[in-house]
Amino acid sequence: MVEHEPLPVRARGTRQRETGAASRRETRRLLLLAAGELFAERGYAAATVTSIADRAQVSLQTLYLAWGSKRALLRAFMESSLRDCPEGVIDAQWVAQVSAGIDAQVGPAGDGRVRLQGLAHQYRLICERAALGWKLYRDAAAVDSEIEADWTALQSLRRGTFAGLIGQLPAEALRPGLTPEAAADTAWAIASPETYDLLVRHASWSLDAYEQWVGTTLISALLAEA
Repeated sequence: MVEHEPLPVRARGTRQRETGAASRRETRRLLLLAAGELFAERGYAAATVTSIADRAQVSLQTLYLAWGSKRALLRAFMESSLRDCPEGVIDAQWVAQVSAGIDAQVGPAGDGRVRLQGLAHQYRLICERAALGWKLYRDAAAVDSEIEADWTALQSLRRGTFAGLIGQLPAEALRPGLTPEAAADTAWAIASPETYDLLVRHASWSLDAYEQWVGTTLISALLAEA
């Protein structure tokens, strides 16, 4: 029988910390999954922290230790859908990824029409992932002032994203008299959760039709030779 030497105390401590960290990540993942399911089924207000903990098969205390609040779970749910990863963060890196997606589709030197069509397509991909999160946030903002402030901040970040993307168009490509700032705000309004909600959710447009509308409307509204 081969006897194994016991691990040094430091190695045992490292392994225990790694195991504990993995367990905490899995707990957070399960809670986020449960929250997303209940948000979709019941809406934000009716999805209680108790029901989320029960769905994830953890204690209420564990939920608070892992996430801190239901509000934090809502933010994480929307961010994970936007970035398509378990614990995404909406930040400058995410904005750069949106721009890179357009470049990969049409090339960094694509003309104005092609770039705006590329923007419409990337926006459509975001809609497919984030539409439920947008609706949940808007509904929750009506009953929670902190979520309302968070939603306002996220809208400002989305506005900044469009400023960066539209700013890549040459100034001479824009309609006469249209400043880059006004062009960015116009794009921000056209490709917005509000137009998605009206046309896709309420008017029952397909995503293909919505993408085409966003692209053609951006081109008509922004470009000199539309």
